[in-house]
Amino acid sequence: MSLDIKFPTKFRALFEDMWRFIIFYGGRGSGKSFNIARALIIRAYHNPTRVLCCREIQKSISDSVIQMLIDQIERLELQNFFEVQKTQIIGQNGSRFTFAGLKTNITSIKSMTGIDVVWVEEGENVSKDSWDVLIPTIREDGSQIIVSFNPKNILDDTYQRFVIHPPERCKSVLVNWQDNPYFPKELMEDMEQMRERDYELYRHVYEGEPVADSDLAIIKPVWIEYAVDAHLKLGFSAKGMKKVGFDVADEGVDSNANAFVHGSVVLGIEVWKTGDVIDSANRTNQSAVKFKADLIIFDSIGVGAGVKAHFKRLPKSLQVEGFNAGGAVAYPEREYTKGKKNQDMFSNIKAQSWWALRDRFYKTYRAIKHGDVYPDDELISLSSKIKELEYLKAELSRPRVDYDNNGRVKVESKKDMKKRGIPSPNMADALVMCYAPTKPKSLLDL
Repeated sequence: MSLDIKFPTKFRALFEDMWRFIIFYGGRGSGKSFNIARALIIRAYHNPTRVLCCREIQKSISDSVIQMLIDQIERLELQNFFEVQKTQIIGQNGSRFTFAGLKTNITSIKSMTGIDVVWVEEGENVSKDSWDVLIPTIREDGSQIIVSFNPKNILDDTYQRFVIHPPERCKSVLVNWQDNPYFPKELMEDMEQMRERDYELYRHVYEGEPVADSDLAIIKPVWIEYAVDAHLKLGFSAKGMKKVGFDVADEGVDSNANAFVHGSVVLGIEVWKTGDVIDSANRTNQSAVKFKADLIIFDSIGVGAGVKAHFKRLPKSLQVEGFNAGGAVAYPEREYTKGKKNQDMFSNIKAQSWWALRDRFYKTYRAIKHGDVYPDDELISLSSKIKELEYLKAELSRPRVDYDNNGRVKVESKKDMKKRGIPSPNMADALVMCYAPTKPKSLLDL
């Protein structure tokens, strides 16, 4: 018996052998899992196929996609061909479906051989470490890795690996509810209600857009969206001081970053990994001279100490300011909000500076969305010409608010962000420094 089943056009790649990676990402109700499960059952019926079905965490077989595959076997009336066992599915022609959690079984997966297809479900949760082991493990001729996921954030490793910077022979397909001819009525009602009630959440859940944890984020994603080309929308121009923020790479995979701002307008971002501290300081200085900057603000702690020493040796044509993220708040006695001084509100200058930038984004959002009026120097605009704009927007929206033992605001640590799989926000930190509420100091005073 030959199974000739029609599939939505978006899933055509499941039957094309030129792809090493086949990626389906998007929102709820798109039929990603349904169509992948159906295609794999059909493939295993026609040809002996060894399929490994994975997710990052699988505590028991009930956490796997085994039930989706069983449902397709029954829909296609193939119960006599496939034997469903407790932990695997076996076909009469030697096809086999096995199931595993990557995080807890990565050592055994590393030693697996003979796998033709891997299906990674809920790929948004898969860590960089798991991908780095799984991908080279699947090395049979013609083997394929199929990934299905609902994006959480643009910085997640899976999104960066397969959507932003896809490898060779990778087919990445955005699939949403509009692509599912069988989109259920019940989900349609839920979707329409969500669209009215919380449009940002709707965009994430049903349109498959990666967003930040908006309830916990210091700077809300929707505020950042409104700030793109805000100077054009609100009619103010780039004027005042030109500044360059310089976030120095710590170690390993961390990157250096420069932010270029002219008054309230962010004009550019540069990111690089090559070179040592001295090379990066020279590069920043050269870029600042070309930008005709009035001031360079650099991260002066840790490896930044080397930057400080090198800047002292350079011609003093540019004013330079060191930024110590863990330092005391600026203007401690000044009232931040009614009844609360800066020293009572913020745990350190880093938190105060992130909040200063947060206030700019919020006021810009209010000005565009609701017509509120603020001075230009209290707003912010992200030029749409910034090459790294989407990544910058994501970085700005990722750090969460935290509190110290005295209830003062602080910024989520990089260590805690790393636990969530979020890399260091280098570009965002460079931009934060540009708007930090500090006074420039002579290098001799740093």
